[in-house]
Amino acid sequence: MKEVMLAVRNKLTDTFLKTRTEPGVYGDGEGLWLRVHAGGTKSWLFIYKRAGRRREIGMGAYGAGIAQVTLAQARAKADEFRKMLAEDLDPYTENQKRKASRFNTFGMVADDFLNSKSSEWTPKTADDWRLHLTSHAAGLRNIAIGNVDTELVERTLLKFWDSAPATGQRLRGRIEAVLDYATSKRLRSGDNPSRWAGHLEHILPAASRVTGANHAAMPYADVPAFMKRLAMDTSAAARALRLTILTAVRTDEARSAKWSEIDLDAALWTIPAARTKTGKIHSVPLAEQVVALLRAVPRRDECPFVFEGTKRGRPTGGTIGNAALRVLLADMEQGGATVHGFRSAFKDWATEETDHPGAIAEMCLGHLVGTAVERAYRRGEALKKRKALMDDWAAYCANGTK
Repeated sequence: MKEVMLAVRNKLTDTFLKTRTEPGVYGDGEGLWLRVHAGGTKSWLFIYKRAGRRREIGMGAYGAGIAQVTLAQARAKADEFRKMLAEDLDPYTENQKRKASRFNTFGMVADDFLNSKSSEWTPKTADDWRLHLTSHAAGLRNIAIGNVDTELVERTLLKFWDSAPATGQRLRGRIEAVLDYATSKRLRSGDNPSRWAGHLEHILPAASRVTGANHAAMPYADVPAFMKRLAMDTSAAARALRLTILTAVRTDEARSAKWSEIDLDAALWTIPAARTKTGKIHSVPLAEQVVALLRAVPRRDECPFVFEGTKRGRPTGGTIGNAALRVLLADMEQGGATVHGFRSAFKDWATEETDHPGAIAEMCLGHLVGTAVERAYRRGEALKKRKALMDDWAAYCANGTK
């Protein structure tokens, strides 16, 4: 077979291709070729070498009819393959994965995601996730995973966003987790359409999107004085509340904290995925004040929990449950505030009083920010930045300044 080499990219023209009948392979440049077969049919190829291995990818028949590929379309596809090579990805492998993803629906990937987490979650947590990803996200179940876009996610969330905002917010996070999982499996690419920060926060109605609307927050300016009073109380509830405020974690995450999750020497608390709202591990850098607080908590070797309840060997439960903490706040003449609201106070302070990036504050709150790939690349750096922010927050809580 005759092979005609054309060194300059984008050299071919439609006139040349339409009139070419002699069998051969004609190059458009940088890997894109048109093969003219003996019978007169014509097809596109992308030819490249990677790791010393030569590969060919068929790109479809040349032409402008149904299922045929024009010269412009072939060049666009070739550009995608060149970009993959620049990112040290194998175009052949990636192309096969893309073809496979057409047969993976959101429901199939969601079920696979749930199965992958079954050993990490309690039955209650698994049932809750399954309810959201089957019943509440029913409209997405039959959509190809690569076709789930912002419009479809918004349409799914709006069914709950005003009438049941807590459900809507949990559903958003769980759809985001499934789509991140699909990205990690290379079943889809691009940004996550269910991402909150910098994306859905600009799309969904403001009145429904503010979690704090359901959780009254103490103004951050009042937090230092409150923390000084709280430090005088050595009860389990007071200590648990101090830990919750200083780390900006959720109440349930503090209530069921285990000593095995905490490395005081490394000043790091690793909350397992089974106990987080996002279903992902949440690493919490501990400020010096938090380490001192935890070292002062009475500890029994036979109890795995940091805050033991009235029943031996069990977490505090009612001792620092929401009802008990509301009573504690009321006793301290702070009955209008909620425990969850301290997370809003932290975010408001970080936004208005510091130069720390908003994405870092979101990560400190345990929210997922950016795509799975972006989070993987910045994991180490983000932990250092989060530690700096939490150190500043602890200092502010102690004396009103960084």
